[in-house]
Amino acid sequence: MSIPATNSAIDVAYWFINRADKDGVAVEDEKLQHLLFLSQLHYASAYNMEFLMPSFFVCDENGFSEPNLAVIFAQGRPFMPPKKLPEKASLFLEEIWEKYKKSPVKELAKIVKSNPEYGTCLKAGHGNLADMGRLVDGFNVMTGAVGRNNAYSDNQKKILFSQNGPVIVSKWKPRKVSDTTHKGEK
Repeated sequence: MSIPATNSAIDVAYWFINRADKDGVAVEDEKLQHLLFLSQLHYASAYNMEFLMPSFFVCDENGFSEPNLAVIFAQGRPFMPPKKLPEKASLFLEEIWEKYKKSPVKELAKIVKSNPEYGTCLKAGHGNLADMGRLVDGFNVMTGAVGRNNAYSDNQKKILFSQNGPVIVSKWKPRKVSDTTHKGEK
């Protein structure tokens, strides 16, 4: 097991809320959920399946959401004093913010729902707990990364999706033909 980079999804959510306020940008709850989800995927992809926050995501028709935050924010955003996150996490979140801050909710939802695992999770039913490893693999395929953290690049293998789900593929290598000839051949 590994230790997440932050103590909670609430800390990360309030980092985004405070950062948005600083830029004068409004962050709706749905956009906040998308930012949290994409942050978790980017972090896991960049840091060998390490978690940014100790959170799991559930699937619904809007994409993926952190259920504890959804419950908390359903009653309105409670006041929370800003917490200082570890520098590595803050720098990482700054990159995520710069990448997605101008993206409208619909665009972020499209990105989130384009993960190949989304359809599988949605078919499994509302509130299905998403498998982070499969989500990251799907994310890596979407973004052009090879396998989980390029784990397959040494073997020239990558993950693609067939009608039956993810498959590991590699470069075709023909078998070697023996130098000996068959009896009777010249």
